[in-house]
Amino acid sequence: MTIHPLPTAAGRPWRAELLSQLDPRELSAAMDGEDPSQWLHAVMASGMPAAQIRLGRLLLSGECLPTDRRAAFACFLSAAATGDPEAQNLLGRCHDNGWGTRPDREAAKRSYKAAADGGDYGGAHNHGCVLAAEGCGAGALHWFEKAVKDAPPPARDAILMTLRHHPRCAIRAFAQRNAA
Repeated sequence: MTIHPLPTAAGRPWRAELLSQLDPRELSAAMDGEDPSQWLHAVMASGMPAAQIRLGRLLLSGECLPTDRRAAFACFLSAAATGDPEAQNLLGRCHDNGWGTRPDREAAKRSYKAAADGGDYGGAHNHGCVLAAEGCGAGALHWFEKAVKDAPPPARDAILMTLRHHPRCAIRAFAQRNAA
């Protein structure tokens, strides 16, 4: 598939628009031969959280672009600043795992809580995991219930599979009751 260059009207974030709409194969063709930093700068300047999240994920995975965890962290940080719950969860993952930043459990906890409060099922699951690790089983169950209710089927199944092996009996029982 050939993607022809789009017009570059002043101020139009066409790279960000492409990034948020194309599948990986099409995106690879569109980016062919271009300096990836052009895409990073365009997406960061666009103020489009969906494009920032997508670029951050690509930078973490190394799909279409060289892996760059620091740039991925910057993308998630920028998108999270807009209040986007998915970005807040991904920012929490970066803080938790030290992706592009130093590990910071407290920052991860704040990001997971903000994502959960914003309705992100991944944030609800991760916030529940934090609460369970801190010994707050009832609070953890509340967020696990929300995550399972809001997650699409493949993610729901993955969450329940993980919870089936949880050390807390009440959490394992919850997973057993909700298994498909």
